[in-house]
Amino acid sequence: MGVIGDRYPARILTRVGLAATAASLWGLASVGSFWPFLAVFWGFGLSIQLFRLSLDTLLFKEDHGDTPRRLGHYNAMRMGGMMVGTLLAGAGYYWLEFPATLKLFSLGTLLLIAPTVKLPLTRSVRTSLFDYGRDFLAPPVLFFVTWLFLFTLHWGAEATSLALFLEHNLGLSPLGVGGYMAGEFGVVGLTAYIYGRFWAGRLKPLTFLALALVFSGAGHIMMTYPVLPWSFAWRAVHGFGDGLILMETYTTITRLFHVDRIGGSASLISPTTTLGILAGSLIFGPLGAAYGYQVPLIVSGVISLALLPLAYAGLKE
Repeated sequence: MGVIGDRYPARILTRVGLAATAASLWGLASVGSFWPFLAVFWGFGLSIQLFRLSLDTLLFKEDHGDTPRRLGHYNAMRMGGMMVGTLLAGAGYYWLEFPATLKLFSLGTLLLIAPTVKLPLTRSVRTSLFDYGRDFLAPPVLFFVTWLFLFTLHWGAEATSLALFLEHNLGLSPLGVGGYMAGEFGVVGLTAYIYGRFWAGRLKPLTFLALALVFSGAGHIMMTYPVLPWSFAWRAVHGFGDGLILMETYTTITRLFHVDRIGGSASLISPTTTLGILAGSLIFGPLGAAYGYQVPLIVSGVISLALLPLAYAGLKE
């Protein structure tokens, strides 16, 4: 999808992604059996990826200077949208039926096509697939994607266990779960904004990455104590660490890849994170079902802390 974003105007691909996402959400609300639902869900995932990667390509190719500030503002707005969306989803699921909530989100997504007329028209460049492969096989890129894969294992733990932990261990309703998760997204967005506005370049990369891993890993572990104020406070700590990692990921992409190939090259990062989530889900889903939903969060937090030596070795090189 990223290669398509390099070859065709990202503004048009953004519209296609939004339209397909709206259709997929409506389809998810309408199907009534597993296999059709799975097929539509795959379509939903591809549509979301097309939309997100198209926006990322626009961001990377529209260089107006002060890159950290642009990246921070972009991710702050993106996380702000996720915060509001999570609150609305929790409220919708609490007061409405699940299909009705999906249909409302489908209509809202469709309305977002109209503002895309104001998006810039990016320059299209045709690049051979060999050049993308050469970029991706460079040693710094291989280290980056290996480290990112291991870090995103904890996203698999979150995907399979976090909502269940909040429901069963903390006793939250769907509305409460939405509020809890929205709070974390707010912290991630605020961290991205503050980083882009004030912190960029003020710490050595190793110090920055070490702080991010400590906050993310420790927050993931400590949030599992089943007292709501304590858990949410440490979840905010985790969100702060993840916000730093988010900014590190985006700034690293701008450093590693040529702007003419940045759409396709950056999209190679997406399968890495997807595989990390997939592997984490396969590992931590059964673990949570067998031993309690707090266990995957603790174990994945320990894995994040264990990445500190790898970060040291890679950045030292």
